[in-house]
Amino acid sequence: MINKVLKTNTNIFLASKIGADPNPNGKIPIKLAQRPEDLRKSIENNLRSLGLDAGPSMVSPEGNQVVDIDDQMATMIDFRNEGKIGAIGLSGVTLDVFKRAVPAEIAAVQNVYSLISREFERLLVACSDHKVAWIPFFPFGGNVPGWPKVSEHQEVIKIAQRLSLTPSQVGLSWLLQHAPNIFLIPETANIEHLQENINVSSIVLDDTAIANLNDLAGISN
Repeated sequence: MINKVLKTNTNIFLASKIGADPNPNGKIPIKLAQRPEDLRKSIENNLRSLGLDAGPSMVSPEGNQVVDIDDQMATMIDFRNEGKIGAIGLSGVTLDVFKRAVPAEIAAVQNVYSLISREFERLLVACSDHKVAWIPFFPFGGNVPGWPKVSEHQEVIKIAQRLSLTPSQVGLSWLLQHAPNIFLIPETANIEHLQENINVSSIVLDDTAIANLNDLAGISN
């Protein structure tokens, strides 16, 4: 589908992820592909499927899939130098890994993060300091069994009712106002929810709402 769109509109910035490949018949529908040769194969496969010549199960690396970040960055830099990718991004990384990767000129980091899931706050600050985009996945929370949902938090519901917003809009608006380098990728298969998400770009939470939401995780106002 993306291949067809690219043929009629070249003014598109496309970000894709590698490091895991489809495994439809496995217990987990993806399998790790972390090694440099796996990364190269994934890049080439992506370019082929996109028709470009120039070109949520959570898993953790183990066994021979545990690869040093320096080796991975060397491979990604080669891809960039070859013109196969335009920039390098990281996903699911720690602050220490990010610091080691910074010399490779990282463009973006994508980690789990939301109004009620802020364990990577220090990493977000580091990204902001280095002018690296922060792309929170699961921005609504709750995508893994047992994880809390932004829309079910009582303080979020209360603020949403006061401001005539949906709880999800409150969660997304807080993200946009929390840091200048945050870019949103909220999922939806519903047109009404898509419009709600788009409307967030014009919403500005008041100081009282921001202070109360910051207090949920003890962030200084």
